[in-house]
Amino acid sequence: MRSATVYNFLIEANIMAGIAIILMIPLRRFLRKGLGNGAICFGWLLIAVRLLCPLSFANPLIHTIRSPFASDAAIRPIAGQVKVRLTDAVSRMSDIFWRADNMTGYEAASRLGEGLEDASAAITLAKVWLAGVLLVLAWFLICNLRFHMRLRADRIEPISGEMKERFDALCRERGVRSVPVFFTDPLPSACLVGVFRPYIALPLSASPRDAIHVLTHEICHLKNRDHLWGVLRLLCCAVHWFNPLVWLAAAMSRTDSELRCDDRVTGPMDPEERKSYAGVLVLSAARRNAPGLGMLATGMTMTGKRLKTRVETVMRGGKPLRWLAVTFAVLASMCLVGAFATSETKEHLEMGVYWPIEEHYLTEALHGNRRIQNESDAAAFAKEVWDRVKGREAEGSFDVYREGGSWSVSLTEGDDAAFTLWFSSDGVIWDMSQDLKDYRWVTDGEYAESQVMDMEELNALREWTMKELEVLVPGLTGEIRTPELVYVRDVGDAKFVHLNAPPKNSRYDAGASVFVLVRPEGEYVLVMLQLAGNG
Repeated sequence: MRSATVYNFLIEANIMAGIAIILMIPLRRFLRKGLGNGAICFGWLLIAVRLLCPLSFANPLIHTIRSPFASDAAIRPIAGQVKVRLTDAVSRMSDIFWRADNMTGYEAASRLGEGLEDASAAITLAKVWLAGVLLVLAWFLICNLRFHMRLRADRIEPISGEMKERFDALCRERGVRSVPVFFTDPLPSACLVGVFRPYIALPLSASPRDAIHVLTHEICHLKNRDHLWGVLRLLCCAVHWFNPLVWLAAAMSRTDSELRCDDRVTGPMDPEERKSYAGVLVLSAARRNAPGLGMLATGMTMTGKRLKTRVETVMRGGKPLRWLAVTFAVLASMCLVGAFATSETKEHLEMGVYWPIEEHYLTEALHGNRRIQNESDAAAFAKEVWDRVKGREAEGSFDVYREGGSWSVSLTEGDDAAFTLWFSSDGVIWDMSQDLKDYRWVTDGEYAESQVMDMEELNALREWTMKELEVLVPGLTGEIRTPELVYVRDVGDAKFVHLNAPPKNSRYDAGASVFVLVRPEGEYVLVMLQLAGNG
């Protein structure tokens, strides 16, 4: 499995779920009475689904946010944006260290930047994430094993006699299958324990009257499947152990599960019974001890403001606004589907992921007057450029390729590729090259190379180059400075000259790169043009 798969899942899940968690905080605070605890718990369930399911649906609009610097199609647009922003931050940090003459920091930031580019950092982070998942799961497992072993050691006996009969009747009344109940001592508060074979641990000190309220509470936990909710919470915390919002959401959802259980318990009660049940809650709070977040067990204990809210809810009673709860459930479900719509469509994936230079560097200031919409338009445009460059009819066929938002056209004459052109749909040329059947000009080290050239000859070459560029890319010469000599390469009796014209706008770091063949008789041939470092 590629690290990009893990990266996509973690970034998308945490961004989408993080937004939902932040929205849930004011919803719980201000709309609990109208929504009801059941609707709030449903919202937490949807968040857990987003956190745990590595799904991704096609979205016809998501490609619009793909960063042009995230060229790996395996990294989806949202994760790609995060990667690019992180890379930019590391680059700025590297610059800060450099200006501060901190070579240690500069080298560390540079290594991190290189790691982000070649995916070595992503692989390392994936290993760290996996190690964290295993450690958190191991911690949860150890804590639960110790808790279960302690409860088993402190178990006294199962309930029997009249209490057993009343418990069975209570289960039938509430529509829940009967589960084992064991007196346990010491035990500060009753709890529903286990996942596959749950049972109820009941304090030996519980009075018969309080025991009925306590057992009703745990039965309602069972009916609400809160023992399974506990598994979801632990899995979310383990998979996203690095995100404090997920841990906060787990704690809040645990509280909301208790409140939903209280709603189910007190639903059929009259005011006196509610008052009696609230008293049991207050007494449980005095013990200040209950299974923690990492335990697969429920507990009645709740203290502080949460207890106050809980008692007020129990005493107030009342039903939520059905229309508001249904509206929330529908909207939340729609948002969940939208939160999974993070993949590009098949059409956009087939087009490929390329650097859309028309939105960057020089070409953001250049706009052609063509509207190239299909392969025929692209071939016709390429033929016009060929005629301008070569001054003769093409003898071969043009092969046209669609590459993202651009067009690539190549001409084959005989068995040789004679000409290639890459341009945008409005006719701005980004890259042009012609095959001279002589690749010596691109070979470093074998041929004499210098930056020395007769000034008169250089000025004549510069003047010719600027005129040629203006013909090929109208408006380009207004955006670049006078071409600078990069090198001259002597190949036999000819010269290959590399010129670079920096952009007039200083915020750009690349301009027009030009390679020109100077024949012995003084003829100039434009071998290659590249804009904004493209190529």
